[in-house]
Amino acid sequence: MKITEPSIEKFIRIAKLAINPFFWFTRLHSLLCKIRFKSCGVGFYAAYPLTIQGGRNIVIGNNFSSMGTDYLYAHEGELTIGNNCSLNTNVQIGAAPGRIIIGDNVMIAPNVVIRASNHGINRESPMRFQSHSYGEIIIEDDVWIGSNAVITTGVVLAKGTVVGAGAVVTKSTEPFSIVGGVPARKIGERV
Repeated sequence: MKITEPSIEKFIRIAKLAINPFFWFTRLHSLLCKIRFKSCGVGFYAAYPLTIQGGRNIVIGNNFSSMGTDYLYAHEGELTIGNNCSLNTNVQIGAAPGRIIIGDNVMIAPNVVIRASNHGINRESPMRFQSHSYGEIIIEDDVWIGSNAVITTGVVLAKGTVVGAGAVVTKSTEPFSIVGGVPARKIGERV
């Protein structure tokens, strides 16, 4: 058997990975995260750290990636993430105890907050003693959420929506729309 140049390069690449402790740490971390979910598909990757609370109420599809310092929590709520979804760094997705459904092929940039609850603001008592109200957020397929965006409860991000960086989305969007601003409004459409 003749050894070809590409096969030698592949062997060297695999050998470098095998002796790289970060490679093995990341694989172990991903495995330890994956077993905490109600269900999780294949191709799961989670850079360190990924904070998970209420993992038994979280369902994740195939080919999920988290770049680290991300937070997923459901507590008494429900969080469902579809296939081929990626979270950049410092993303917070909080369904507790509301409901968040994220479709397939969704990209979420750094520092995004998606929360299915609101804090009370009544003047009768200090805010720290007030209860929360809970709702639902639906993010349909093929959505891109830009850096530092906030998605509030009661919102449906329709298929193909692009959310601009820094937007605060308080209302549902139209399919393939581009939204931006505070509060977010339609500023264009995908062509």
